Amino acid sequence: MSERMTNILGYLTLAAIMAAIWILFGEDPTREQGARGERTFAGLSERINETAAITLTKNDQTVSLVREGDQWRVASKSGYPADQDQVRSVLRGFALSERREPKTANASRFPALDLGDAATKVVLADDTGGVLLDVQTGKRKEGGSGRSLTYIFQATDTRSWLVSGIEALPMDPVEWLDTSLLDIAPQRIQSVTLNGVTLSRNLGDTNYSLANIADDKVPAASFKLAEPARTLSRLSVEDVQQTANPLMEPAANGMLTTHDGLKITFTLFGADEDYWVQLGADYSAEDVSEGDAGTLEGAPADGAAEAAAIDERVRGWLFKVSDFSADILKQTRDDFIESSDADAAAS
Repeated sequence: MSERMTNILGYLTLAAIMAAIWILFGEDPTREQGARGERTFAGLSERINETAAITLTKNDQTVSLVREGDQWRVASKSGYPADQDQVRSVLRGFALSERREPKTANASRFPALDLGDAATKVVLADDTGGVLLDVQTGKRKEGGSGRSLTYIFQATDTRSWLVSGIEALPMDPVEWLDTSLLDIAPQRIQSVTLNGVTLSRNLGDTNYSLANIADDKVPAASFKLAEPARTLSRLSVEDVQQTANPLMEPAANGMLTTHDGLKITFTLFGADEDYWVQLGADYSAEDVSEGDAGTLEGAPADGAAEAAAIDERVRGWLFKVSDFSADILKQTRDDFIESSDADAAAS
């Protein structure tokens, strides 16, 4: 056999082998396959801080997060602040992700891993719209170390992979919100007025007293009198909507006042089976208690700045609160008075 014929047969054999690999495994041998232990997304860790937008798409759902300065916001919720730690954890996970196991290269098998049409598609972009990462993420499974692993596929790979580091990616924009709303140190609180009832205490006291109680009435237990202050000072939200003038009748209203001059007003609204609260914040230097109110633990150095920051954040928003919080804020005077046996019998 001539040398020329030998070369031709060799080339044909190589082509047949490459075709067989493609048919059997759906892989292109000329493309980068990666290896176990390598970073999943080459070069991303060096550029992850350039990320200015995160877009998640699954079926017909889309969640968008955008960075404004140093703060992440949920664009899908009218730009309300996102949970900053959650977003940073997600970005850090992508940046440090490592390949653990190569998986199927057959696209027809992708749906079993929640890839392909069933995937959550993730795009990270910089502030010019340039794409830093475009990847499909699928099912999660528990790894040997107790950390979750995730199936992924990206166009630069020949196959799907099981990789580490990727955090959960909820498709409900509510799950990206910063749900903390107020965080006021308990010792700062002077009084809470709700629905015409005032519960107050002197500087340094622990228990609240019920104002204007009749001589023949007994106030409820101290924990009961403290519930409104505890609820308002640690108020968290379950959802948000942007509106300045709710077209609903108030279900309750009131105000929390601190010894160092902060005032938080609230109005509670009921809509269908949910409750939404509207908040405002103000500061009054004239209302600062006599004595050592300024040295209260947890009190800010600049009370006016604190009130302004709170008011800027809450202005123009309605916040969905739990039924438990709503029930406390709807209480009336009778809820803070012990019922006697005679009252119980009469009712």
